This record gives sequence, C-alpha cells and structure tokens, in this order.
Amino acid sequence: MLSVKPQLVEMNVAPISSAHGGISLRSDTPPVVTTQRFDWPGLRLEAGTNNIAAVDDATGLHHYISLNLDPRPVTFEVKDEGGPFRRFVLRRGAAWICPAGQRISVRVNSDFHYLRASIDPVYFDRLVTDTTNDSPVELRRQHGIANSQIGHILGALVAESDDGNPGGLAFVDALAIGLSRQLALYAGVRKPRAAPLRGGLSATARRRTLELMEANLDVNVSVQFLATEVGLSPAHFSRAFKETMGLAPHQYLLHRRLERSRRMLESDNAVLANVAQRAGFADQAHFTRFFKREYGVTPGIVLRNRPRSSRVA
Repeated sequence: MLSVKPQLVEMNVAPISSAHGGISLRSDTPPVVTTQRFDWPGLRLEAGTNNIAAVDDATGLHHYISLNLDPRPVTFEVKDEGGPFRRFVLRRGAAWICPAGQRISVRVNSDFHYLRASIDPVYFDRLVTDTTNDSPVELRRQHGIANSQIGHILGALVAESDDGNPGGLAFVDALAIGLSRQLALYAGVRKPRAAPLRGGLSATARRRTLELMEANLDVNVSVQFLATEVGLSPAHFSRAFKETMGLAPHQYLLHRRLERSRRMLESDNAVLANVAQRAGFADQAHFTRFFKREYGVTPGIVLRNRPRSSRVA
C-alpha cells in the first residue's frame, strides 16, 4: 500500500479540485495530507482517509484522479447531469477520473484510504500537446481503471513528496507528462483538429524565426528584425507567425523566456535578480509578475524548493 509521510502539510478539507456545489463531509475521519506546500505548478497530490459522504451538483475546475488504496472494494453512486444515480465498484489499486467542467453528484457509504491528484486543464493540455504533437485531447469520465500505470506514477509522486521534492520541478514535470499520457490513453478522445489556416510561415521561415528567437531570448528582439530576416513585412510576419504557432510573436517569446528562467532557477547558486536579467526581463518585479501568471507560483518559491543537491551548504 502506498503511504505518505507525516512531514507534509495537514489540511482539514478533502477536495483538492476546487468545485461549486454542496459537499457533505464526515466528522469522524482525520485530516488529509497534501503536497500543497511544494507549490507544484498545475499539479496537486493528496492522500488520506476519505471524509466525503456526498457531493451534490459539483463542477470541478481541475481534472481529478482518485485511486483506492484500501484492501476492500469501495462502492460509489454517481449521477451525471440530468441522469439517475448509477452504482460502480472501485477495487484496490483501481482509479477513476472526473474531467474538469463536468457536473457530477457522488454518494460514498464507507470510509477508505485513497490517493488523489488534480491537474490544471491548461497544464494538462500543454503536457499532452508537447508529448504527442497531435490534435487536442478531451477527457471523459471513467470508472474503475485497472492495470494501468496511473498508480505507479502517483506512487512515484508520493515518494518525491515524502523526500522533500529532491528532484525539483523538472522531475515532477516528467512524472506529470507520464500521468497525463495515461489519462489521455484511458479517458481521452481526440478533438477534431481545426482546419489549417492559410498564409502561415513557410517551413524555412518558421525554422529561421525560431532559431533567431532562441538565440535572442535575453534581449528585446523586435518583430521588425524577425520579419526582415525572413523577407516579410512586420504586419504580414505577425499574422503568419500567429497562424503557424498559435501565439503572437511577443507571446511566444514570453513563453520561451519563462521556460528558460524556470530551468535556470534550479541551477546551482541561482539568484533571482540574475535569472530575471538573463531571461530578458526588465527587472525582478516584472519577471515575478509574468512567472506567477504562467505557472501559478512565484519564482522565489521555485528557488526555495529547488533540488537539494543544488543548494549551497
């Protein structure tokens, strides 16, 4: 059975995926333990004894995965929006998935040991898109998923939590990619890909533009400069870039700068002000504002929680 060591922060509320709706809690179960203190961007892990008796008409803001760790099967009654309650059984080691944005009512008549995770839908989409380079994935509710790698990946995340997150955010990201791929495999359907827009960058122009951007992440490279390098007017280049990449040039540059800064924060002797400057931001406050907007956590927290091997004695 998976376990979570007591060093994690104790919480008094069980649901980790924010929801709107009525939630009835049991009063005779202990608080849960959660990875909230690590501020993993887009991902939350939680373990404990179930203290939810019923959920009425709730809509989650995050994709939700629950794993039964109890030796005995657990029986749930679940009602979809507008439908009757249906009963299903979750055996030991089996998981169920409830996607974000889906209204649901649940009744649970017994206590059981669980491991739960929630993933921000934007974070999930980025992880799946980056690993598959395919059409977007839409999740559907699934009950009783067995013989998958979901439990193993959640167990690895638990072990990382127990040890104080020594692998840092890069290791958590790798596990989150694996978890997202498993969710897409067992509960995902492909959304129809939108028809490609006409007039995007040519393959040669795209390659040259991205090379220039990567080489100039620490400076304020202009649209005029990029457009001139690929033989287009600034207006035409901006339209073509957005059609090709899905983001305006300045948005893409900001995204790449933030990705680079996040890696630099985990390096030895990283200093926040230096990282902000090397990543091309005007100052530390400017960097912090955009970093938190992108990842939901400040760069200072990431710096404090970097791998132990990178910390100065």
